[in-house]
Amino acid sequence: MAEVSAIFKSEPQKTPNPIPSVSDQNKSSEEQQIAQLRQEIEDLKKRQTAQEKSALKPVASPTVDLKTQQELDNARAQINSLTQQLVQIQKDKAQSTASSLSDANLLKSWQASDKVVQVACQDKLLNSWQMGSGVIISVDGKVLTNQHVVQSSLSLAQPDYCLILFSKDYNAQTQTYNKQYRATIAGFFQDHDAALLKINDLVYADSSGMIQSTPVSGGFSYFQIASAAPQIGDPVYVVGFPESAQFAFSVTKGIISNLTSDNLYYGTDAQIDRGNSGGAALNSAGQLIGLPTYKFVSAGDYRGYILNIQTIKL
Repeated sequence: MAEVSAIFKSEPQKTPNPIPSVSDQNKSSEEQQIAQLRQEIEDLKKRQTAQEKSALKPVASPTVDLKTQQELDNARAQINSLTQQLVQIQKDKAQSTASSLSDANLLKSWQASDKVVQVACQDKLLNSWQMGSGVIISVDGKVLTNQHVVQSSLSLAQPDYCLILFSKDYNAQTQTYNKQYRATIAGFFQDHDAALLKINDLVYADSSGMIQSTPVSGGFSYFQIASAAPQIGDPVYVVGFPESAQFAFSVTKGIISNLTSDNLYYGTDAQIDRGNSGGAALNSAGQLIGLPTYKFVSAGDYRGYILNIQTIKL
């Protein structure tokens, strides 16, 4: 624990009668337009009803019948046109409201910083700590991450445990974590760069500086797994603790660019750096679609790759 603390200590942390805004004016204009269209539709429907009633009465001249029918047809066409305009305006208004939510507000509503964690696993062969990211997928503290975060390709021995760290527990003054959770390795997924960890206990220093531990019984926030695969062009948010951000909580945004031929990975232009591995790749609804795993860089070209969550049997 002293070695781990030393690593963490070296890490920086990461007026009355106001003038209506343009957005307020636009909103007011939209509401007035919708109200006006609704009133016009109601007036036309009343005229149509009156015309239909008069059309049922005996008439002296066929010319009157023809005129009445023409007025009815015109009223129906106007009602149909105005209804379509009303539907489009309401649709545009709904889309405008949704797009007005900033990415920051979306991430806050998803509680992303409570569900994406930093993972530190000891490499026994090299006597060092591997840093990566993980994502909580159950209320009892199951953490999904990449296998290469837990066990390096050089090491034949599995670590006894990994540390799970939350950004909210980071103390900027001491540059340490007030709380560190200890997780055991629950297993690896065959033919996938994925591993499952389980948070078991909380490790902390008491008032005398002695290391203590206490069991945890769950109560963790977690991401729902997307039921449908994303489509090419869909937005994607990559959340983790990359080295490029000095292992601080970080978010990048891009789109789904392609799906690899074996269906294992999504390509994306969202930045994925060392340390992001095992974190969360989220769709626009805040659902988990995969794990950021690796990137391809060559002659200025870049593409990140996200392990498809649908290919992992959890």
